[in-house]
Amino acid sequence: MSADPRRFSDRGDPWQYLRTTRVLVRCLRCSDCAVVSGGRVTCLSCGYANKVPESGWSGRITVYAGGRCPGCGRDIHRCGSRSGSPPPSSMPVRCTDCRTVTSLPSRWWPESRADATCYAGLDLWLQTPCGNHVLWAYDAEHLDFLERYVRAFIREREPNRNASLASRLPAWVKDAKNRDLVLARCATLRARLPKASRHTLDAGQRRVTDNDLMR
Repeated sequence: MSADPRRFSDRGDPWQYLRTTRVLVRCLRCSDCAVVSGGRVTCLSCGYANKVPESGWSGRITVYAGGRCPGCGRDIHRCGSRSGSPPPSSMPVRCTDCRTVTSLPSRWWPESRADATCYAGLDLWLQTPCGNHVLWAYDAEHLDFLERYVRAFIREREPNRNASLASRLPAWVKDAKNRDLVLARCATLRARLPKASRHTLDAGQRRVTDNDLMR
């Protein structure tokens, strides 16, 4: 018997959708779709590949190094921008007076916001404006979940369930008056999926996951 698409039953769907091992992001090199998986970032278009640093931040960073010149005693510093894979522990700094070059310890900070529309410092591939908010998803399976929830007219929830993704969705996503808008933006996100991941969950159809489609 096929499931009723008008009914959503919250059985405590685990946080797997937000603890995913595969996240679609924007490539730093070509701005096309890339995948974060297994501690690596790999672009599906240009082939860019790199490790996610231990800091967990792969986006652009500002690096600063400063101290005293060993040649003349003048205070010197240097500040620059780069991709953080990995952030440098030191930078060469040239004194503007005596021209001595000294390697000084550096510190860094992210250039973009560490908010929900980023993952490891990289912009999520699946994000779009939705009214005064941003609708986003990590991957195709996460998007499927959002669509199933928003589409349902009857939303059942087991008592004392506060660890499921459904229980943590923002109020504007849950609001029935936003249903049409949110579903329209979900369709926008689905059109952005890599071709192999564009699938629908028809009644009775086996769930197809990113593990099936993106090996």
